[in-house]
Amino acid sequence: MLKITIVRNAQGTTVALAGRLAGPWVQEVRRCWMEAGVGHRDRWRVDLRETTHMDAEGKDLLSEMLRRGVRCEAKGCLMRAVLESLLDKTDPSNGEPLPQPARGRPGS
Repeated sequence: MLKITIVRNAQGTTVALAGRLAGPWVQEVRRCWMEAGVGHRDRWRVDLRETTHMDAEGKDLLSEMLRRGVRCEAKGCLMRAVLESLLDKTDPSNGEPLPQPARGRPGS
């Protein structure tokens, strides 16, 4: 279950997510974001302070949002770690995904 609270004001749009950003809720958040309009998406802030879980699809959406300039706020060890891992994969100079190192066995 996910509770989505949207607050619009002169500073932009804040979306507070409480619960699980997973499954069909990811598409609902994406729909809200897309309906905000191209001119307003860059002034979005996502409040993850009450988010308890995020699946791979939720992480993909959040990663896309971060690349497009959405700011996020999280608390708690798990959500802060998830957010930091997504930020580590994004180049701060241009918002593009960083190339990921090849993974394999050491020494191979």
